[in-house]
Amino acid sequence: LGVPTQSAARAVAIMKASSTAHIGETNTPALGGTKFRKMETAQGDCSALVAEAASYFDRVISAVS
Repeated sequence: LGVPTQSAARAVAIMKASSTAHIGETNTPALGGTKFRKMETAQGDCSALVAEAASYFDRVISAVS
């Protein structure tokens, strides 16, 4: 599609970081700055879900690279 492989992999890595921060609720106003958004989520341990989502992003990165 004309997008450099390295740029596509970097974009997916940024999406991975953002998604896992939202799932694990590790996003804070200090880290998010003006783009910080607090989302309603169920309370509890989401570490397994964070790991699963991260593994899917890793698969995409390895497939693109």
